[in-house]
Amino acid sequence: MSRTILVATDGTPAALGALRFARSLSQVKGCSIHVSGVVEPVPVFDAGFMVALPEMELYESRREALRQEIRGQIDSIGQEAVDWPVSIRAGVPGTQIVKNAEEVGADTIILGLGRHGPMDRVFGTETALQVIRVSHIPVLAVPESSESLPDSAVMGVDFSLFSQRAARAAIGLLASPWNVHLVHVLSGMEFLPTLSEEWRGGYEEELLDRLTDFAAGLNAPPGCETHLHVLEGEPSHELQGFASERSAGLLVAGSHGHSFVGRILVGSVSTRILRSSIVPVLVVPPLEPSEEVLVEPASGRSGKPWVEELNDFTKANVGRRTTLELEDPELGLQECGRNFPLWGVDYDPKRDRIDIMLGRSGTVDGHLTHSLPGPQEITIVRGADERAESLNIVFRTGKAVLRIHRD
Repeated sequence: MSRTILVATDGTPAALGALRFARSLSQVKGCSIHVSGVVEPVPVFDAGFMVALPEMELYESRREALRQEIRGQIDSIGQEAVDWPVSIRAGVPGTQIVKNAEEVGADTIILGLGRHGPMDRVFGTETALQVIRVSHIPVLAVPESSESLPDSAVMGVDFSLFSQRAARAAIGLLASPWNVHLVHVLSGMEFLPTLSEEWRGGYEEELLDRLTDFAAGLNAPPGCETHLHVLEGEPSHELQGFASERSAGLLVAGSHGHSFVGRILVGSVSTRILRSSIVPVLVVPPLEPSEEVLVEPASGRSGKPWVEELNDFTKANVGRRTTLELEDPELGLQECGRNFPLWGVDYDPKRDRIDIMLGRSGTVDGHLTHSLPGPQEITIVRGADERAESLNIVFRTGKAVLRIHRD
C-alpha cells in the first residue's frame, strides 16, 4: 500500500528542503504527497479610530497569496511535483497541520527545520515543536539545504515500544543500502560515583546484549547494517556529537507522550536537537493523540471503576521489584523494564489511560512512566499467599503484564 506524506510549508525558502525530501520519497518509494499551508489569524489592535478590517476579504487574499507562493515552490522542485494537491487552512499552524495530516491519512508529516536564532523562535519558526506536541504522527523536520534521502541514521534507543516504532519509521525514510547506528545514552551516572568499574562494565555489556536483540527485531535486509553503541552523558549533546562524528544523515528520537518521560523527551532532548541540528530530525510520538487535542470526556462516561483497586495494588506492592512486558500486535512481546521498583499504578479517567510508574534502577529519585491508552480489562493474579504476582492490563493498542518479583 502506498504511503501518504503531508508536507507543511509557509511558502518561505526554509521549507524547500522538506519539499525536496518529499520529492525523493515520491520517486524512490512511491509515496503520495499532499502539501499544506496555514494562514495564521491577524492580530487586531484597536487604536481608537473605529476602523473595521474586512476580515473575510483579508483572509481570502492572504490565503490566495500563500497558495501562489506554495505553487511557485512546488514548480521550482521539478515537473513530477506539479500535480501535488495543496490545501490552505486558517488557524494555529501546529494544530491545523496535524488535523490536515489526519484527514488525508498521512503516516508522516514533513516540514522545514528553520533557523536557530533566538528571534526566529520568537516569531514562530518553531512550528516543528508545535506540531510534535500535538501530533501522534511521526514528524520529520528537514533543513533547507537537504536535497535527497539519507542513507545513514543515528537513533536514540531506550528499549521501549516507542523506540521500536521510531526505528521502523526512520528506516522507511532511508535510501538503501543504509547504515543505522543504535545508540543508548547512559544519563545520570555521574551522580553514582560509588559504582564499581566491574558493575559498570557488566551493565554496559547487558545494554549491548539488549541492543543486539533490538537490532535483530528490525530485520535489516541484505546490504543494510546496524551498529550498536553505548554512550554516557547528556542525551541531546551525545546524540548530536555522535551523529556529527559519523556524518549521519538523520537523527531519530522516540517520544513517550506527555508522561514524565514524555515531558523530558519533548521538552528537553527533542527540543535541543531540533534547535541546533543541521541534519533532518525525526521525532516519533506515541500512537494515541496527545493531551492538547483530546476531547473532554462526557460526564459519567468512564464506566471503569479501577481507581480504588489500583490504589490498593500500589499500597500493597510499592517498592517491590518488577518487570514490565508490553505486547504489541505488530511488534510482539517486548520487555520494557526489568528489576525496577514499583512506584505506583494509577488510572486517569480524564485521559482514559493507566500510568505505570517505575523507579529508576540505581537512583533514589526520578521515575519512568509508561502510559497505556484506553484500558479495557484489568486482572490481578495472586499466589497461594494472596500476594500479587502480576498485574495484567488489556488496553486499546495491546496488552501489558507487570510481573512482581518474589522478595
